[in-house]
Amino acid sequence: MIRQLEIPKNSALETLDNPGKVSGFISPAEDYKQRRLHIAQRIVTDPTNTFYFEADDDHMRYYGIMKGSIIVVDKSVPVSSGKLIVCCVDDEWLTRKLIIKGENTYLCINDSMDACMNITGKMITIFGAVTWTCLPHSNTHVRTSRL
Repeated sequence: MIRQLEIPKNSALETLDNPGKVSGFISPAEDYKQRRLHIAQRIVTDPTNTFYFEADDDHMRYYGIMKGSIIVVDKSVPVSSGKLIVCCVDDEWLTRKLIIKGENTYLCINDSMDACMNITGKMITIFGAVTWTCLPHSNTHVRTSRL
């Protein structure tokens, strides 16, 4: 299961539209300052067709998608066999690997065919292809040693 994510804008971090032009003139150091990298510049190629979801379970852990992972989905990426996709089957939204073998179509949670659901002939709605996943780092699993 997945759920769509709303990403609120942090006004404390984005206080000005263009902080380099506050005083009315451009600083001579403007050419040398480093631009701030926004994660979307790296992971989004088509902003209009990119959507973000959060994984509700660990079913896709084989592919590195755990509960709480952010799933980046691009609707403009062509879907083909072997791609991770977000889809709706029997009114349930899923993230799965799409496998097409001959006339049969499967949705898989790992690379074993035993863990695949045969959806041949079923009504399936493919939302888009998974392009990135972001897994939160948890300090609860970090081991520390005393000196």
